[in-house]
Amino acid sequence: MSASDLDPDVRRDLQALDKPTADRVARHLVMASALLEEDPEQALEHARAARARAARIAVVRETAGIVAYSVGEWQEAISELRAARRMSGSDALLPLIADSERGLGQPERAVEIADSADAQALSGEAALEMAMVKAGAQMDLDEPEAAVRTLAAFDLNPGRVGTDAARLFFAYASALDAAGRRSDAVTWFQNAAAADVEDQTDAEFRLMELLDNGAEATIEPDSLPDSADTALRDMYDVLLLDLDGTLYTGAEVLPGAVEAVAATDGTALFVTNNASRSPDEVRDHLVSMGFAAEADQVVTSAQAGAELLAGIVEPGAAVLVVGSDALRAEVRARGLGVVASADEAPAAVIQGHSPDTGWAQLSEAALAIRSGAVWVATNVDSTLPTERGLMVGNGSMVAAVASATQRSPIVAGKPAAPIMRGALARAEARRPLMVGDRLDTDIEGANEVGIDSLLVLGGVTSGPELLAAEPALRPTYVADGLNALTSPRSASTFGPRPEWSVEVNAQHVSVASRAEGTPASLAAALAHAVWTADVGGFDLRIAAQDDVAERTLAALGLKALR
Repeated sequence: MSASDLDPDVRRDLQALDKPTADRVARHLVMASALLEEDPEQALEHARAARARAARIAVVRETAGIVAYSVGEWQEAISELRAARRMSGSDALLPLIADSERGLGQPERAVEIADSADAQALSGEAALEMAMVKAGAQMDLDEPEAAVRTLAAFDLNPGRVGTDAARLFFAYASALDAAGRRSDAVTWFQNAAAADVEDQTDAEFRLMELLDNGAEATIEPDSLPDSADTALRDMYDVLLLDLDGTLYTGAEVLPGAVEAVAATDGTALFVTNNASRSPDEVRDHLVSMGFAAEADQVVTSAQAGAELLAGIVEPGAAVLVVGSDALRAEVRARGLGVVASADEAPAAVIQGHSPDTGWAQLSEAALAIRSGAVWVATNVDSTLPTERGLMVGNGSMVAAVASATQRSPIVAGKPAAPIMRGALARAEARRPLMVGDRLDTDIEGANEVGIDSLLVLGGVTSGPELLAAEPALRPTYVADGLNALTSPRSASTFGPRPEWSVEVNAQHVSVASRAEGTPASLAAALAHAVWTADVGGFDLRIAAQDDVAERTLAALGLKALR
């Protein structure tokens, strides 16, 4: 092999060396790459030789780090990869650095790297690699449910194929198996095997192993029940409940909501993006509607926003508050000063919902933000459900300030992670379930922190939005109401249903009833078919083959062709 066999882009990186040295380094890099699979030890010697002659070239240090990682020389890999990262300024090597920490027996360090701001900013393939490394580290720490939540935030569409999908499905199945969720593990090893067209995983072997040893499979004594017949509520130890549109709409309590809350025996948390009320006020409102509730069960976006802000600005800093007295109280409770004018040079602006917010308050916020103030929004819900319909929400007012400043806020409420992490920390749950009616807040928020979710129909989300949902907005379950919590899990799971026939051919979808079904059961079957066929982004033409199908589609907000 010769130096000319090296990738031209890498050759250009070697131009800082004199030609004889560049040619020699190039040959070592070519050999390191060629020998990596058949003779990794010899490949490492070539990588080390290249490094000895060109230690100030980022691609040389990167190659040395990758080869050392492949051989299992973890400390050497960390040193070389960190050097390459410093030289190149790229964070794409962070997953390998974190996995090398695992190799050294330091999984807690791997999780710390995965949770860093630089790692959180990764996208695409690098973000997926980081998540799989983090999940592996959580498994090392005997935290399989945390690993499940980490991986659940990614595209678990069973219809995907290819190595990336197969590796994700395999890792997810492994985490489920370690968590004692054997039936789910079998399903996802099957999905991994189907996706693994290049035979890059051991999914088929693991699947056979699980099935062969099924009679011997045991669940840890402290594991939660896991079967299709188990009541959905019994699958989880804590419910995180949205309020508006989930428990009630305006002054109207939704069917089954009071009973569902009572059945939690005070373990549920009420997670709301509405920052206009204090926890005590939310508690009083819930009690007045018949719910059993305490103030310490309430998690608001005002709390999350104030906590987030306190971690950004200096103690005692001035904060311009656009919102309610409840939001001002949360800001003061964290040792920050509250001001009302941009003339007072606030270090930050925090914006939450208040019916009293108008042009003057929004303009003060815009002036402060343009002057350099940090901007935190408690939430970005564009609408607010009421018994009269959808009113203007905080997100619409945030959009006005964003338009005036050409800036974007840091968001604390759903779907952003701060409020969800705050709720999870307070709950100390092993297996929580988020219950809500909005894909872009409740469901996306659950996916953001890797927990399961139940979408309650009848609130903001309609059938067309559900079918078009990107993976990050897809719930684990769907139901007509909270009565589903006491029904078998299978009643709310996405997938084929015996009462419905759904056929998809590109953007053409045919629906026929086989028995009387509910809007939620049709939503589960229809969404599964559309997502599996990966046609949710199309302008779908849905044909109803009978009157029952047409009526049920209409109940989901879907206009059917006949």
